[in-house]
Amino acid sequence: MNQKNANVFAIGHSIFPAVLLLLFVSHKQFIFLALAALSLSYTAFLVHRAYSVGDLSQLLRMPGLAAIVFFDMAIVTMVYILPKWPPDANPTWLLLFLLPLYASELGKRTAVVICALGIGEIVLFTAVQGRSFFALDTVMGLMGMVVLIWLVGRTSDNLVRMAYYDSLTELPNREMFKERLTAYLNKKSLRQRGLAVIFLDLDGFKHVNDTMGHETGDSLLQTVAQRIRTAISKDVTLARMGGDEFALLVPNISKSDESTQVCNLIFQCLQEAIFLGPHEIYATTSIGVALYPNHGSTSENLMKNAEVAMYRAKQQGRNNFQYYMAPEKTEAQLERFAMEAMLRKALEKDELLVYYQPRIHTKSERVVCVEALVRWKHPSLGIVPPAEFIPLAEETGLIVQLGEQVLRKACNQIKKWQNEGLPELSVSVNLSPHQFRQQNLPAVIARILRQAGLRPQYLELEITESVAMQNVNRNILMMRELKEMGVKISIDDFGTGYSSLSYLKKFPIDVLKVDRSFISGIHEDPDHAAIVNAIIVLAKTLKLKVTAEGVETEEQYIFLRQHHCDEAQGYLFGKPMPPDTFEEWVRLNTTDKDLMLSHET
Repeated sequence: MNQKNANVFAIGHSIFPAVLLLLFVSHKQFIFLALAALSLSYTAFLVHRAYSVGDLSQLLRMPGLAAIVFFDMAIVTMVYILPKWPPDANPTWLLLFLLPLYASELGKRTAVVICALGIGEIVLFTAVQGRSFFALDTVMGLMGMVVLIWLVGRTSDNLVRMAYYDSLTELPNREMFKERLTAYLNKKSLRQRGLAVIFLDLDGFKHVNDTMGHETGDSLLQTVAQRIRTAISKDVTLARMGGDEFALLVPNISKSDESTQVCNLIFQCLQEAIFLGPHEIYATTSIGVALYPNHGSTSENLMKNAEVAMYRAKQQGRNNFQYYMAPEKTEAQLERFAMEAMLRKALEKDELLVYYQPRIHTKSERVVCVEALVRWKHPSLGIVPPAEFIPLAEETGLIVQLGEQVLRKACNQIKKWQNEGLPELSVSVNLSPHQFRQQNLPAVIARILRQAGLRPQYLELEITESVAMQNVNRNILMMRELKEMGVKISIDDFGTGYSSLSYLKKFPIDVLKVDRSFISGIHEDPDHAAIVNAIIVLAKTLKLKVTAEGVETEEQYIFLRQHHCDEAQGYLFGKPMPPDTFEEWVRLNTTDKDLMLSHET
C-alpha cells in the first residue's frame, strides 16, 4: 500500500460528522447528534495524526489500517441500526462518502475490501430496518460504489504506479524506497534488529548503451533486476534508483555477515552470461553497504553513505563491495579534499600540460619516440609534482578523464609536428590501471586517433608489468584488440613485477622498458648489470625491442649500446619538456652530425 496524501484522507472524514448533523436537523433524533460527536472526535484524531504527529501514512499500513477500517465500519453500523429511519429513507448512500477516501488513498484493492464490508453493512441495515435489499435506491447505491472503485481506485493505482514505481523494471523507485526506509526506521523494534541499505551500480553500463544501443541497455537492466529479485528473499526491498543504479533495503540485520551474504548472492546471480539477441554480456557490479545505526540513523544519511561506499568500491577496482567508512576530518584529509576539488577544476578547464621526453635509438643516435608526461601548473601553487596528484587521481577515479586528456593532447601534438616537417616521431602514453580496465578503451583510443588524424602505428601504449599480470586472460584479449588497431604496446617498469615467462610469451607486445632502478646501478652492482643484460637477451629471443629508462650517465649509455639495447631514455638526453622547448631540442640535435648529449635543456 502506498499513501499519496494522508492529510486528504483525514480531512475527508469531516464529511461524516457534517452529514450526521444535517440528519439530526432533519430527523430530530439525538442519536444523530451523539454519532456526529463521535465521528467528529474520530476525525479530529485522524487530523491530529496527519498534521501534528505526521504519522498517519504509517498508521494506514497493517495493522493500523485494520483498526481504522474497523472504526469507520463501526460508525456506519451504528448509523444504520441505531436511529429509527422512516420508510422512505434509505441511508445506504452514506458509504459513497467513505469509499472514495480509501480508493483515492489506498487504491483499488483496498476499495474492493471496503466495498465488500459495505455490502455487509447494507445487508445488516435491510435486515434490522425490514427493507428489501433489491430496492432501486439500494441497487443504485451499489452501482455507484462499483463505479467509484473502477474510476477512483484505478486512477489512484495508476498515479501510485507512476509516482512510486519504475516504468522499465516495475521495481519501486527512489521515492518509494525512501518511504519504506523511513517507515522501517520509525519502528521501535528496529533498535534490536537493525537493517542494511545496499547500493549497487552496474560496471561499464555506459559502454553497453554506446556500443549496443539503448534497447539492449534497457533489456540488460530488466534482466539484472529480475535476477536479483529472484536471488534475494521476499522481505528485501529492491528498487531502481535511476540509470543503472539499484538499491536494496534489507531488514532484520543483526550483524554485518548477513549483509555480506546478500552481496555475495548478488555477485552469484550475475556470474552467468546474459544473452540479449546476438549479444553475450557479462555484468559486474560495484556495491556499497551502510548499516543502521552504525552508519546513520536517518534515511538520508543511510542512502548517502551507502552511495559513498559504492563509489569507493568502484575506486577499488569495481566488481566488489565495500562498507561505509566515515572519513577522518584531519587536516591532511581536508587538504586532500581541497586538492581533489582543484584537480577536478583543472580537468574541467583542460588546464593540465603535457611534457615530452625523448627516446633515443642507440644505433642511429636519433630521437625516434617521445614519452608524454602530464604536468600540473597551478595558478597559485605553481608546479604540482606528479607524485602528489597522480595517486589522488587514481584514488578518486579522475585518472580516466586525465588519461584521455593526455592521450588526446599527445596525439594532436605528434600530428602537428608531423605536419610541420619534424621527423616522424612516435609517442608513448602511460595507461593507468583504471584506464586499462575500461571495456570501451579500444573505442576511446580509436576515436582520439581519428579526431587527431594520426595513424595508429605512431602511438605506443605503456602498461606496467603489475597491471598486465592482473586478470591475465582478459588483458591478453584487450591487448590483442589494441594490436589489431595498429597501435604498439610496451610493458613499463619491467623487472619490478612478477610476470611469468609463459604469460609474457602470450602477451601481444612490442617493447620491454627496463625499470630505472636497474639502470642506475649497472656500474656499481654486478647483479643489476646481469639483470639488464638478461632482460635484453630475453627480449631479443621474443623478438621484442628494449628501452632503458633513467639513463643519466654516458657510462650507462655505453653499456646499453654494447649490450644491444635498442633505445634509451633519460636526463642524459633531455628532461621532459614542453612542446616549444622540445621543438628547439629536436632542431638542434638534427642539425649536427652526432647526437648532442645534454644534461640540462
